[in-house]
Amino acid sequence: MNSFRYFSGKFSRSFHSFKLEGPDVESFLQAQSTFNIQELPVGSFHLTAFLDPQGRNETFGWLLREEKNFLLLAPESLKDITTERLNRYLISEEVEIHGPYWEEWTSVVGSDAFLQKNSSSFTGEMFADKALLTRTNLGAAVAEIPDEDLDAWRALTGWPDFEGKDFQKEIINNNRLFDLCVSFNKGCYPGQETVSKIATRRGAAYGPVLLETTEKTEPGVVTNFGNKIGTAIGCYEWEKRFYLPASLLRDFRVEKMKVSASIDQQERVLTVRYYPLISGRDEDKAQELFYEGSHHFLKGNEQSAEEAFKLAIKLDPHHADALESLGVLLGRLGRYEEAIEWMKKLSESHPSSVMAHTNLSMFLMKLGKIEEAEEQKSFATVKSFQKFGEEAKTREALDADKKKRLDEWSKREGMFHQVLEIDSEDTLANYGLGSIAVEKGEWEKALTYLEKVIMADPKYSVAYLALGKAYQSLGRKEQAVATYKEGIKVAAAKGDLMPANQMQSELERI
Repeated sequence: MNSFRYFSGKFSRSFHSFKLEGPDVESFLQAQSTFNIQELPVGSFHLTAFLDPQGRNETFGWLLREEKNFLLLAPESLKDITTERLNRYLISEEVEIHGPYWEEWTSVVGSDAFLQKNSSSFTGEMFADKALLTRTNLGAAVAEIPDEDLDAWRALTGWPDFEGKDFQKEIINNNRLFDLCVSFNKGCYPGQETVSKIATRRGAAYGPVLLETTEKTEPGVVTNFGNKIGTAIGCYEWEKRFYLPASLLRDFRVEKMKVSASIDQQERVLTVRYYPLISGRDEDKAQELFYEGSHHFLKGNEQSAEEAFKLAIKLDPHHADALESLGVLLGRLGRYEEAIEWMKKLSESHPSSVMAHTNLSMFLMKLGKIEEAEEQKSFATVKSFQKFGEEAKTREALDADKKKRLDEWSKREGMFHQVLEIDSEDTLANYGLGSIAVEKGEWEKALTYLEKVIMADPKYSVAYLALGKAYQSLGRKEQAVATYKEGIKVAAAKGDLMPANQMQSELERI
C-alpha cells in the first residue's frame, strides 16, 4: 500500500452519474447538500450527503464542479433514492437534472495523483490523500491498486464503500459521512438543525472509530463486562497490528483508551484509534520515510537508507533531517561530490543550519579543497553566533510573555477570590484558582481548590485533568492515575472528548 501512498495508484469504479445545470443549480445544491458548495472550485470534487429533515442519511455521492454545471456520482445501490431525493425539493428553481447515466470513472490516489491531471479530470481527496477523478483511460501510466490494498486503505481511513454496500439510513453524526461530508460554515439544509444540535452537545451516542489489537479478530458485537458497547464490522492488518472499524459507545470513544472487551466471544484488549489511521499529508509520509531510512542506516543497509531518504525529500523538499542524513550517508560512502550537493540544498532550505556548513567543510576537506573548506567552517562559526543571538532574543520574548501571564493571573485570581468571599463553594471560582495554580506550578495550592470542585460537582470533567496534573507533579502517581481514569469516564459520558483525550495522553506518559 505504501508504494501507492508515496507515488500513486489507480482503480476504476462505475457510478450512476447525474448532470445538474441551470441558473439556480449552485443555490439549489447549497440548500440541499451537507457540503458547502461555494468552497468547491471548478475542476474539483468533494464527497457530500443528502439528509432527511430528521438528519438521517438518504444518499451520498461525489459532487464534481464544471465551469457552469455540476455532476453527482452516486453509488450503484443508491440510484433510485438519489433520483427521488434530487427531484423531491426541486420546486421553482431553474435547474435541469439529466440522468442517471451508468459510467465508469478512474480514480488516482497518492502523492503523485495530480500529475495525471488533464482538462477533463477533477481533483480532490480520497482516503485522506490527494486524488483525481477522470473518465480518461490512463493505460499503464499508473499502477493498478489491488482490491485487497484498496479495501484496507479505504477502511483504515474511514471512507465509504463505493458501491454503497455499507450505507445505512441513520443520523449522519453516527457514521464517517459526518466527518467527510458536513460543512459547519454554511446555511441551512434539510436535517441541519438536528445535526448541529447533536454535534454541539454530547455528540452521537454511537460513533465510528477503529479498534486496534495484536491478534486477528472476527468482527461482531463488542461487549464490556457483558454490556454491549459497540459493533465491529471488519478486520484489517496494517504494520503488524489489526484494526476493526467499529461503531462504539460514546463513553469509550477516547483516543488511545485501552478497553478490555469481548468480540463475538473473543477476549481482547482493544485500543481506540481515531480516523484516519493512515495520513495522506506528504509531510507525514516524509517523516515515515525518514524513520525508515534511519532504521536502514543503523542496520548498515546503505542502499535502502539512501532510497528512503531521497523519497522523503521528494515528498517534503524541506525535510531538514532527511537532507542532513542523506548527505552524511553519502559522505560515509565516499561520495563527497553528491554529499556536498545535498548539504548545499540543506543550507538553501534552512539558512540557519550550522550542520550544513560543518558537513560541507568536512566533505570539501576530503576532496582537498582546503580554502573552500575553511570558508564553510567560518560560515558554521558565524551561524553558531547568530543562533546564540536568536536564543537570547527568544529568552527576552519568553520573559516578556511570562510577565504578561503573571499580570493576567493576578487579575483573574482577584476576580475569583471576590466570588469565593460571597460563596466559598462556587465551582467555577475554585476551578479557576486551581487551574491557575497548576499553570504556575503551585501544586499543593491547586489540590486545595480542585479537590473541592470535584467533591461539589463530580461531573466537572476539566477539573479531573487539572487535579491529575497536580498529583502527577507531586509524585503521587497512584492518585494521578485514579483521577485520570475517573475523569476519562466522566468526560466521555458527557461528550467532552478534548479533556478525555488529554487525560488519556497523560495516563500513557505515566
